[in-house]
Amino acid sequence: MRRVRVYRVSSLVIRQRDLGEADRVIILYTAERGKLSAVAKGVKRGRSKLAGGLQLFSHAQVQLAAGRSLEVATQVQPIELFYRLREEMSRYVYACYVAELLDNLVDEGRSDRAVFDLLLATFRALDAGADPPTVVHAFELRLLSRLGYGPEITHCVNCRAPAKTAKAGFSVPQGGVICGRCLSTHRAVALGPAALRAMRELVELPVEQLAARRLSSSVRDELDRILRAFVDYQLSRPLRTVRFLVR
Repeated sequence: MRRVRVYRVSSLVIRQRDLGEADRVIILYTAERGKLSAVAKGVKRGRSKLAGGLQLFSHAQVQLAAGRSLEVATQVQPIELFYRLREEMSRYVYACYVAELLDNLVDEGRSDRAVFDLLLATFRALDAGADPPTVVHAFELRLLSRLGYGPEITHCVNCRAPAKTAKAGFSVPQGGVICGRCLSTHRAVALGPAALRAMRELVELPVEQLAARRLSSSVRDELDRILRAFVDYQLSRPLRTVRFLVR
């Protein structure tokens, strides 16, 4: 089949790097084609028509022309610019973490509309003023599950019995919850009832509803510890943005 020379995608900017004096390489996550890289020529010049819709985190319709190694952005129609994510440092670092996590877990060309919708909903919630740790922990759990990494939070990963919140642990190497009966024979970190309930709620509720919720400090600290270890276990190297997160 002949490669389409010019096409349009609904995209979110997850990373960018300078290329020469005037150009920039933009890493997009798109609804139609997953992750892809494109050159935005002249975007660093003050009067560039591409600049507005290709800022970090921006949601836009982008017209791309197929290139030899990278696509070339030729037209941009901004949809949502998410100014708050770039102007407020606490939100900026969480949005950077979300983008970096996605960038590290997905390969170019792997299309998944559900992942695009999750990323867009997460940026919208962060920009609208939602509690960053709450929304980002929901993103971690949903993205990892969607990509097949888990974790298992409803059944014991050892015996497959339903995991009750009254007594449970969490095993990073085994990929999820250890029930009370299996705790004596399997190594696991403690997982309090409130934290397990919160994990299930973060997965089940629409991201838009989480915008009005805020994890308690004790549950947040517990999920920070458990999910940080679980995410790191899935990656080949630690994420650079982790050390900047405001906990």
